[in-house]
Amino acid sequence: MLRILMIAALIAPSCGGDDKCCRLVDAPIIPPDVPDECAGPGREKIRFARTESCVNDGAVEWCIPDRNNAELLATLATISSKIHCALGGGRANCGSGGQLLCSYPTNYPEECTSLHGQMTPEVWDDICAVAARSEVVEIVPMFAE
Repeated sequence: MLRILMIAALIAPSCGGDDKCCRLVDAPIIPPDVPDECAGPGREKIRFARTESCVNDGAVEWCIPDRNNAELLATLATISSKIHCALGGGRANCGSGGQLLCSYPTNYPEECTSLHGQMTPEVWDDICAVAARSEVVEIVPMFAE
């Protein structure tokens, strides 16, 4: 208690008798704008706004070629171990033409800041890295149909 009084005694004179310097100001908290862009190329391939990037049925998806893609699969695994690729059509329509369906989960709170809100910054950066790949044509939200 004595220590607190000593600190207050040292701080109080520094105001110089002007109470305004020691008063807390009530100011609105303004959250930073969330950029709806990517640091690199490919943003036009992402078919949803960042603020709605988790408005889906649990994932976003895209197609990649299913032949001679060992390097691409390794690159995707480097981007995120959560990326999964397999045969299938999905909302991205990968069922024909020798393509694999790839997906990235969008679960709250692991990948999304809120339920059906936006992706965390790290996940958004991962999706941007996927979109930057020339093999990826578009990234769409997954919806069970």
